[in-house]
Amino acid sequence: MPKTADFLTMSRRAVLAGGAAAAAVPGLAQAATSVSFDGWAFEPQVTEGDIKAFMQQNPDISVAYTPLDMQAYAQKMVALFVAGSQPDAFYVRDTDLGAWVEAGWLRPIDGEPGLEALNAEMFPYIRQAMSYKGKQYGTPYYGDIFMYMYDRQALAKAHVAKPPVTLEELKNAALEVKKAGIARYPILKGYKTDVDGLSEFWSMVLASGGHLFDGALDPVYPHQDKTALGVLEWLVDAMHTWKIMDPRGLQLDQTQARDAFLGGQGVLTSNVGNVLPRANDKRYSKRAGDIQITRFPALQDVGKGPMGWARLYAISAKTKKVDAAWRLISFMGGKDKNGHYFTAKDWYLRFGVGYSYKPLDHDPDVQKAQKDAGYDLQVRAQQYATAQMRENIASPWYAEWDRFTQQQVQNVLLGETKPLAALEASANKARALKKQG
Repeated sequence: MPKTADFLTMSRRAVLAGGAAAAAVPGLAQAATSVSFDGWAFEPQVTEGDIKAFMQQNPDISVAYTPLDMQAYAQKMVALFVAGSQPDAFYVRDTDLGAWVEAGWLRPIDGEPGLEALNAEMFPYIRQAMSYKGKQYGTPYYGDIFMYMYDRQALAKAHVAKPPVTLEELKNAALEVKKAGIARYPILKGYKTDVDGLSEFWSMVLASGGHLFDGALDPVYPHQDKTALGVLEWLVDAMHTWKIMDPRGLQLDQTQARDAFLGGQGVLTSNVGNVLPRANDKRYSKRAGDIQITRFPALQDVGKGPMGWARLYAISAKTKKVDAAWRLISFMGGKDKNGHYFTAKDWYLRFGVGYSYKPLDHDPDVQKAQKDAGYDLQVRAQQYATAQMRENIASPWYAEWDRFTQQQVQNVLLGETKPLAALEASANKARALKKQG
């Protein structure tokens, strides 16, 4: 987990601000513009280093950086917006984008110098994640996809010939693992409500070629498009009928399930893309070297990818330092003055954090890191190229709908309600939220 305690007590002045920033980087004593910049405190020392690199290339700008608590980030930022003390630039989750735009807090960046060139090299799902009602509101902090992972040694021991790419194949593989006595519950997955708690469900629906919403953000599930119903019924059978999915997952969130998997529990799981390098790193994983990815299992193999998402750098609608703020987020979320994706590459090589630009697929350092992490590069490339956005992600009501739907899925897996009733309740919730605006 990121070490955040020391950073959370620092004031904005104490972190790369004013004279401290100027003293740290030669030439900054003459900086004409100071830009305030906030983000959640994931490895803030890395962000600090990237900001120093920006100031070295832009000595007329100093950056006052404040890392905020990750879990309370949205609430803290909303409080700053309401108080009128928001920073000039900041991180935004795609799940908050629509609501923050509707509140008048974000400035669109369409037409800013160099943006069109950056957009041309982004994965398509990334640009979609940063847009709302036809306007773009940020550059990518990072983008990633949900991945399905398995222990290849365990599958080989169970005589499973190839990794599963459909839910039927996943069922059969898990039953073979169970029959061989390798794991009582071959599938280990966290279903406790959290920020990523609906990601597997979305990924299975999207990979199956299904839809939850139409272009008007009206729900098409569970009757018009029955994909979501089929997925949820499969999950129920996996836990209660075939008993191949660990029921303890109802008490685990994504991070806890990840750590249990890396500790040797279960054989198949799903998680965020940057978990695979960790899973094959002996410092964190007991099964390092044995974990591989497969195409996300679907009701039918239609060549579609899983759920993708993005976190972005955005600019305050109230800032009076638009040029300086844009130069900051175009560096942090794009290229440096040498034409390199400096920050995205730095994050990827350090932590496996997903990058948003297609040319990095061909970067020799990145390719080496991917091979060292154990990726099947063909599968990885296919999954990122075909990743899809959650269809209602831009709606101002997404976060509330997501939390409600997670609870419905959990109720189904607990046996407290039926899949059809749960999805009908979720669809009705979406309609009500859309009507409320």
